[in-house]
Amino acid sequence: MSVEETLKQTLPNLHVATVLENELFSKSIDFTRPLTDYPKVDTISNFINSGAKPQHIYTESINVGGKVVQDEIEKYLDDDSISSSMFKAALKTPLHFYFAKSEDKEELEKLRKGPAYFQLGTFLHQAILEPTKFERAIVEPNYAMNSTEGVNNMIEFWENLITTNGFGEIGNEQVEAANVLDHCKTIIIDNKLSIDKIDGKRAYVAALKSISGVEPVSEENFLKIQILKKHYQVYGNGILKKLLHHSKREISMYYNDRETGLKVKIRPDAIQFKENIGVDAIISVKSSGIEDLKAFYYQAAKLHYDLSEGMYQEVASACTGRDFNTTITVMLQTVAPYAIALLVWSAEDIEMGKHKYHFAKENVKEIMEKQSTKGYEVFSEDQDHGLIQMFLPNWNQQEYLPVNI
Repeated sequence: MSVEETLKQTLPNLHVATVLENELFSKSIDFTRPLTDYPKVDTISNFINSGAKPQHIYTESINVGGKVVQDEIEKYLDDDSISSSMFKAALKTPLHFYFAKSEDKEELEKLRKGPAYFQLGTFLHQAILEPTKFERAIVEPNYAMNSTEGVNNMIEFWENLITTNGFGEIGNEQVEAANVLDHCKTIIIDNKLSIDKIDGKRAYVAALKSISGVEPVSEENFLKIQILKKHYQVYGNGILKKLLHHSKREISMYYNDRETGLKVKIRPDAIQFKENIGVDAIISVKSSGIEDLKAFYYQAAKLHYDLSEGMYQEVASACTGRDFNTTITVMLQTVAPYAIALLVWSAEDIEMGKHKYHFAKENVKEIMEKQSTKGYEVFSEDQDHGLIQMFLPNWNQQEYLPVNI
């Protein structure tokens, strides 16, 4: 009797294909731990329902096996350790790995050049982690910036807004409104511009915007932000606020991998602790223009999100001395109806991600030792001069039925 027939007799109400897939999966890779060791959804929900009082966890207490620090993103990008995006690239070719390795430096240069053009996904990502950001979105008046009158009106708008709020933000500090206006005028003088001329006026407007503490958006994006804000507040009876209370957001972790000697780094969107939600968890925020959850699952597999999440669990556990065995993804839909979903990763998918991470680590170690920069020729035998035997995916192999034309 075949395995399938046996399963049908002994487990008639279970989806046989799923059981068989899990059996094949368990034989194909070495698990880092039993799948039953991974908590499930009810572990978190039961803890939250218990009404336990959340606690603040000090960073010093989790700085154990690596370096755990609340540093700036610029410092994180400037560090030469290997990130998950570089490991994902190493699954392709050495050439992809080296291109990915340079992307942190390119991103760092963009940050140093100043704020990028507004992106809805980025704003929503930040707002989930820092909900007060929802209140900072405003619609900027549509004054013509090519006329003196339009620029003067814009200056009046921004000066009034900062004065009404009573403060602006210089660096990460709140500064009184009067000092903010003086600071912006000093910037104009330092750049050898005149506030009496249109170029200086435009520069003054840009300076006021940059330290106003608010985010100017289009009317369309403002409406989208308000919709997502409402969904944030009501989803799961307000669970998002509870889920993130006393978490640590965008904290960097640096670790010397014991298996390969590689220096690795992670910067999860947030980490949360068993004292607050019943498990030590990685929280990832993903914005996407997908039409439904199935499409998001496909996107997650295609872009190897599992490698990142598996790596995050392992590195966070090694750095903190805690057992980060849960990953929660907050999915934000950037197209109508702008829905939110809270997704707890399965044990199987995390184990697959860890398997990819370990495989990629060995690839990176070998790439760096051999200083290889090969591209797709890695899929060809040495004697074949880069010629690769091509096979289309199995789903393309179908029989076409006769048609009556």
